[in-house]
Amino acid sequence: MTDPIRDPLIVAEAWAREGRAVALATVVETWGSAPRPVGSHLAIDADGAFEGSVSGGCVEGAVVAEAVEVIASGSSRILEFGVADETAWEVGLSCGGRIRVLVEKHEARASRRPQRRPRGAPSRGGRDRARRRRPAADPRFRGDPLEAAIEIAIRAGTSRLVDSPEGPVFLNVHRPPTRIVVVGAVHVSQALAPLAAALGHHVTVVDPRTAFATEARFSGVDLVADWPDRALPAVGLDAFTAFAALTHDPKIDDPGLVEALKANCFYVGALGSRKTHAKRVERLAALGVAREKINRIRAPIGLPIGASSPAEIALSILAEITQAMRLPEAP
Repeated sequence: MTDPIRDPLIVAEAWAREGRAVALATVVETWGSAPRPVGSHLAIDADGAFEGSVSGGCVEGAVVAEAVEVIASGSSRILEFGVADETAWEVGLSCGGRIRVLVEKHEARASRRPQRRPRGAPSRGGRDRARRRRPAADPRFRGDPLEAAIEIAIRAGTSRLVDSPEGPVFLNVHRPPTRIVVVGAVHVSQALAPLAAALGHHVTVVDPRTAFATEARFSGVDLVADWPDRALPAVGLDAFTAFAALTHDPKIDDPGLVEALKANCFYVGALGSRKTHAKRVERLAALGVAREKINRIRAPIGLPIGASSPAEIALSILAEITQAMRLPEAP
């Protein structure tokens, strides 16, 4: 996940607010072995300073030069790059792929104005719609001809070019960073926290047992020593949160699961065997939780990789969270 401090979009906005003239380059289509995925960005100012990447270094120089011209003219343009020729001096992609890059002038949000775009350039309207950090089930999406495409793009967290009645529209998806909320300051949580941080996820650990929830065991982790039903409303679970119940204690896990299902977390998992989970299902049903919501709980938690140690279990959980985030249609 991109470091939010160096995220090209944040950098572009900061530069624009400083009064610098800025352009933003975005990968809108790829073919073959493209080095960077659709939705990758490069922020460029009028002096040629840049942040981000659209090709891993292959064509950035050419894009920067074009961006400086876009800043001067105010007119957007589409660039295409393919395989470099045999001289190796021609600008191109040595990986054998092709990319299509939209370069447009960027202005601070408070003063953004409509801009001209070249024939075939993606519509800005669709692009801005997809930037909204809300699930596509939001009532404001209803009736939109791109509703289904927006929902798929946001749930998968991937930008894409789609067809619309008005022509091609680029859905530029920017979801909030995924948060992982764990109930249970246990050994698996200790292994999970640094692995999750390496993937760019923010981790919060909730456990009312003060002997477990200590800074010494969870250095640098957002730690809440309280009962889940009291702590989680303040933590603020939502559709961009992954939730894991890991204590094996129904008094602690069950209230957390109720809150996670109520908040429609995109991932809800619980530690325990199938027999343990069957009893958990009965308890949650007795608490009035709807069966379709209970069926969302992934238990036993984690992908079935034969994990046995706390670190391996943590790895399997993070793999399953990643699958739920990137492949939402997977079981």
